[in-house]
Amino acid sequence: MKKLYFLLVLAGLAAPARAQYSTPGTGRRYTLTQLAAASGSYVTQTAGTWTITDTIRLAPRDTLSITTNETIRVADRALVSVDGVLNIAPPDSVVFTAQNATAPWLGMQLSATSAGSVLRRTTIERSGGVRVVDASIEVSDCVFRLNVSTVGGRLTNSSALALSGNRALVQRSRFVRNARAGINSPSNRPTSPTIQSCIFWHNDTENGNYPQINLGTGDPAQPILIERCVVIGNPATNMAGGIGVSNLLGGGGITRAIIRRNVVRNNRYGIAVIGSSIASYVTGNLVENNNTNPNAQTGGSGLNFQGNQTQTGVVSRNVLTGNLWGVTLVRSGTAGGPAISFGNPTGTDSTDVGQNRLVGNGNGGQVYDFYNNGPDPVNAKNNDWGSASATVIETHIFHQPDQATLGVVTFQPFRQPLATRAATLAGVQVFPNPAQSGAAFRVPGLELVQLELLDALGRMVAQLAQRPTNGQVVLDVRAIAPGLYAYRLRQGGGVATGKLLVD
Repeated sequence: MKKLYFLLVLAGLAAPARAQYSTPGTGRRYTLTQLAAASGSYVTQTAGTWTITDTIRLAPRDTLSITTNETIRVADRALVSVDGVLNIAPPDSVVFTAQNATAPWLGMQLSATSAGSVLRRTTIERSGGVRVVDASIEVSDCVFRLNVSTVGGRLTNSSALALSGNRALVQRSRFVRNARAGINSPSNRPTSPTIQSCIFWHNDTENGNYPQINLGTGDPAQPILIERCVVIGNPATNMAGGIGVSNLLGGGGITRAIIRRNVVRNNRYGIAVIGSSIASYVTGNLVENNNTNPNAQTGGSGLNFQGNQTQTGVVSRNVLTGNLWGVTLVRSGTAGGPAISFGNPTGTDSTDVGQNRLVGNGNGGQVYDFYNNGPDPVNAKNNDWGSASATVIETHIFHQPDQATLGVVTFQPFRQPLATRAATLAGVQVFPNPAQSGAAFRVPGLELVQLELLDALGRMVAQLAQRPTNGQVVLDVRAIAPGLYAYRLRQGGGVATGKLLVD
């Protein structure tokens, strides 16, 4: 078995910088104009643009309220430190950015006395990111982009938005091309954010080993909730994961995580749940083409669960396709592995209905829709495996029949496969047939052709994706054993199927 290891780096919080200007903490409510008048040269306005020239601090009991559209340029290495209440709610946008695009500011830090702060329609860019410690705040309709992990040679953050010891609400926000994760939380401070309807796009521009959502241990009294998010990786970089939830230290109660109705695509791996004392519910997600790093030894799972028997979970109604591995279960240590159910409709848990679709996951020419790397039996009933044949489905699952020390994956009864809705693609011809070195497929259109060659057990033995040249694409069959194969060719929303004999 190729064991999979994911290092979820959960960065510690940077120590706050020494404030250069601080409000007096008298309970006053400031606007930007009033803050500029009180701070002297620390906050200025020129031609409608505000400038923060050095580190400022909003003291406990004081409030800064920004309710108009503004652009605020912050000096190199300056910090906006908030120990009071920050209320940003403009009609359209407030943008915090660097004075110089090549000289990022340290970012924004909110502390325990900032509870009740609100960031709405706010853009944070070219900074060390936002850190929120022990304050449950609201972040709505915001943009975090082009934020860095190092300012002035010092590591400041491992995400654009770092949450620690709180239950922050993050909704309808975008995290775009940040140096490391979009959102993270530490491994040693229980943190249970609600992350809803957000977009994570091409984060981890450093190309390090970070998922775009990277969460540590949760608050036992409230589950971590990640729902209706879109998490898209950048194929040009191949180390970023999709969603990671971990409890690497154990103890401190159960970390509960609900991950539902997300789209996770084109990452190094899709969703990873790692560690002990975790209870997860993973449902209704589309997890596809998480294969940007071709090294199947260290990634590529659509869903990966790694830990011991104190990690439990239910997985239902997900679509897993195009990943190097559909599902991987990996045990830690010598005891049993994660106790995850992928479908047991006759059991007592009404959420454990299966109804997952696991189709077209694999690497090295072999289909791996499910890989059980532990000694425990696994229920995976009532799922669609893309085949109506139990014999074919068996070849897509790696478990006890393949290695005696592993647990059995019980996949029967299974659901009948979803019928293809693609229109028949007319006019496809293949020649020569039989083929010895190459088979040419003549196609009617100019769009991209995706071709798969399948053996008698439904295993993919060859594939290509290319645009036609002179109306055809050519499949090299020299490395394919002689025999009769089925082909499936897709182009422009249509599909053609047929037989190819290799001599």
